[in-house]
Amino acid sequence: MAANFKDNKHVQNMKTLFRLLGTYSKMDLMWFLRDTRYCLLQITADTICAAAAVSGVFLLSVQFGGIGGMNQNEILFMLSYATMVDGVFALFFTSSNTGSVSRIIGRGQLDHAVIQPVPLWIQLITGGFSPVSGSSMLVCGIALSVFSIQCLRLNVSALWVAGYLFSVICSTTIIVSFTYIVSCMAFYAPAAAEEISEVARDIFTSLKSYPLGGTPLLWQTVFCTVIPVGLAAWFPSSILLSKMPDGIFAGAKFPELTAALAAILLLAAILLFKKGMNYYAKNGSPRYSGFGHR
Repeated sequence: MAANFKDNKHVQNMKTLFRLLGTYSKMDLMWFLRDTRYCLLQITADTICAAAAVSGVFLLSVQFGGIGGMNQNEILFMLSYATMVDGVFALFFTSSNTGSVSRIIGRGQLDHAVIQPVPLWIQLITGGFSPVSGSSMLVCGIALSVFSIQCLRLNVSALWVAGYLFSVICSTTIIVSFTYIVSCMAFYAPAAAEEISEVARDIFTSLKSYPLGGTPLLWQTVFCTVIPVGLAAWFPSSILLSKMPDGIFAGAKFPELTAALAAILLLAAILLFKKGMNYYAKNGSPRYSGFGHR
C-alpha cells in the first residue's frame, strides 16, 4: 500500500514537472508574441555572445596552427561543444534566476517557493525553461557542431551521437551542481553571497573554452576535479575525438570521469542544499529584496 502511494507520488511529480514545463513554454512564447522586438533583440544578443565566445580561441588556433595538442578543426569542435553546453544551460536555467540561485536565497525570496504546493526541485528545474527566447545559443551550438564534424570528416554513428548528447548533459550538470554548491554560502551570509553564483558561473565562462592539453599535469588535475572547467568542454570533446589526454587521465574513456564527477557534484549539491534549507527553516532570512523577483 505504501509502495503504491509512493509510486503515485512520483507519477504526480512527473505530471507536475511536464505541466509546468508546458506552462513556462507558453509564457515564453507569449512574451515573444507580445514584445517581439525586444525578444528578437535578446536572441540576437545571445547569438553575438555565442560567436564572440568562440572566435577568440579559434582565431588563436588559426594563428598558431593549433593549441594544446589540438588543430584548428579540433579546437572548433571543442568550442562547438562548449556552446552546446552553454545553450542547454541557457535553455533551462537562465530565466527566473534558477541558474543564479544565490540571488533567490540571498534576497530572502526563497519563501516565495517554499509556500507553493509544488516540490522545490520541480520549481528550480522548470522555472528557468525558456524554449523560445533561450534557445538561440543552443541552435548556434548545433550548427557549429555539425560544421566542425564535417570539417573533421568524423565517422558519426548513432552510438557516437548518443555519447555526445550524454556528454553535454553531464557537462551541464557539472556546471549547475558546482554553481549550486557555491551558492549554498548564501544561506549563511545572504548579503555577502547574493551574487556568488555568478562568480562560480564566470569561472566556467572564462576558462572552459581553452584546451588544457599543454598545461602542466597539476593544473590539468585541478581543472578536472576541484575546479572542473576541463570537464565542461576540453576533456569530453577530447574523448569524443579519440584524443586520449596524457598524464593522470591517460586511458580514461568516456563517460567514466565526466559522468562520475557529474554524479558526485550533483549529490554534493543536493546534500549541501538540503543542509542549507534546514538552516533556512530554523533561522529564516534577515533580509528581503523585491528586486529581481519574478
